[in-house]
Amino acid sequence: MIVAIGSLQRAAIGIIRSGDYSPIDAPEDFIAFRPESDNLPVVVLGGSGTERAARATKWAIDEFSPDAIISFGFCGATKDHARSGDIVIAARVMDLPGTPFEWSIVDDTNSFGPDRTMLLAARTAVEVSGLDFHHGTIVTVSKVATTPGTKRWLGEAINATAADTEAHAIADVASKAGIPWGVVASVLDDRDFDAPAIIDRVGSGPNERGYAAYIKYVTNNPQDLPSLMRLGKASTRAGASLTTFMSGFMEAYSAITTAAETTETE
Repeated sequence: MIVAIGSLQRAAIGIIRSGDYSPIDAPEDFIAFRPESDNLPVVVLGGSGTERAARATKWAIDEFSPDAIISFGFCGATKDHARSGDIVIAARVMDLPGTPFEWSIVDDTNSFGPDRTMLLAARTAVEVSGLDFHHGTIVTVSKVATTPGTKRWLGEAINATAADTEAHAIADVASKAGIPWGVVASVLDDRDFDAPAIIDRVGSGPNERGYAAYIKYVTNNPQDLPSLMRLGKASTRAGASLTTFMSGFMEAYSAITTAAETTETE
């Protein structure tokens, strides 16, 4: 069994709708879905931020005893060639805690790479599916990188390909439990896109914000309406890419692990 751990319902909705899933009880305000088919992953959504991601991963391990874990969700591009809807496969994940004022000293020892089988399955999935993708470091930050300057610094100073707020925590918990893991993210905002502040949901749960929250935000920040509309379209593209990826990934993982088991028995 594979467990796919994400943060927001928005990123997972296409995956859930494309398969035969049933909601199951989960702690806190986490959301979890169990598939009827073994060809689909269990989906667990823990909300935004490293603390929530770590708790959701620990619960998923205790509840499902997975063979492997894949972290999935949206990310911000930190390189100028990545566009919304592109898939980023993590060659490494790095943790960058604290505020941007504390980022001048980067501890590269706080980074590590994914399981080789998971990485191969991810690469196979994007190539077979025809998805545009990038392969590099995903850096986990404590606050969403919304400004072009911050994203550019992350890309140049530590050579990150993308930034998120959960992946390193998920990978860290899985590693300590001895469970193979992989990380994939779909680009939501381009590097040079100045994202509205409402995009930062660190500490909040996985459920989508209601329209009332956005109406209130636009009322107070009318200049951000064009950015929010653009972000909505980007979210649709990013979610569609994750849905396509997950289907291809599960097929690839099954084929790779089955071939490995057959070779071992010969």
